Amino acid sequence: MRRRAFLSGVGASLLTAGCADPRNTVKFGMSTPADPAHNGVYVWAEAFMKVLNGVGLRTEAFANSSIGGERERVMQLRMGLLEVNATGGDEINRWSPLSAAGAHPFLIDTYSHMDRLLTNTPYIEQISEDFSAYGFRLVDFAYTGSMVGLFTRGLPVRTMDDLRKLRLRVLSSADLDLLNAWKVRGVQVAWEEVAQALQTGMVDAYLNPPNIAPLFGHGAVLDYFTDLRMGPASRMIIASERWLETLSASHRQAFEKAVEAGRTANRQWTRNVQARDRKKLKQAGIEWITLTDSQRREWLEASEAIPQGRWETKEASAQFRQWIEDTQEAPK
Repeated sequence: MRRRAFLSGVGASLLTAGCADPRNTVKFGMSTPADPAHNGVYVWAEAFMKVLNGVGLRTEAFANSSIGGERERVMQLRMGLLEVNATGGDEINRWSPLSAAGAHPFLIDTYSHMDRLLTNTPYIEQISEDFSAYGFRLVDFAYTGSMVGLFTRGLPVRTMDDLRKLRLRVLSSADLDLLNAWKVRGVQVAWEEVAQALQTGMVDAYLNPPNIAPLFGHGAVLDYFTDLRMGPASRMIIASERWLETLSASHRQAFEKAVEAGRTANRQWTRNVQARDRKKLKQAGIEWITLTDSQRREWLEASEAIPQGRWETKEASAQFRQWIEDTQEAPK
């Protein structure tokens, strides 16, 4: 009974969320702000929606988790109440061993390497096959800024010993595996509650790309950013199978063009934002810390102790790592 009431509430929230007629609108959900200057997901969504508008489809973006958190939006997508969503792997990796295998840090060094993985291998297609059994498909990865690093308050971090004096914000089982490998303390906090957790001292640090703190106004409660370059910062763009099945041939073609437009706009935005991230942090009062090669090597070596994830398989992990090797940049 409670589940039925919850699902009814999900539907009601979408029907009253601001669209003139949500049932005839392509709705795009995201947890981040509708800010094209600082939010790469919104840049992707804006270019995507513009193409659909051009063929007569009405669209609307719902930013800042305004129609629900990560789990709620994925459920809405699976039910066909939400057409497109930007989400993190924490919520959906359990449904794809290959997607879970891609969650390990320090495997991809550059965004050009990530692009080669996406375009030169069937990585997206194979993950989509896994997800299709759960009512949605993976269509792209939207980059959200420079590569992932570490934000801290009160203490600059260069070594593992530095981090062990702080409490790291975590969320998923993969995060907990990371904590164990690094031998650091952590607290599980939903993203929507991070600002308050930092203010109250519940957590002292979190992992994210450098543009995230200014985007969410965390400059007042954070002091340092350690440029770990753990891997690409991205959100997964997923689309409802139910909705895709309703599209005419011409609208399906427009959808494919819209995905390409989203990717193109997002990649250009990423190139631009990487050049300005350091300046933005300085303006926000956050000091940028660059590690020496030997300092960064400590983090890489510690991360090798991360075990195979709960949702991975040996076959998926081996396939992913083979594709990583195959798409490495050829030596000059």
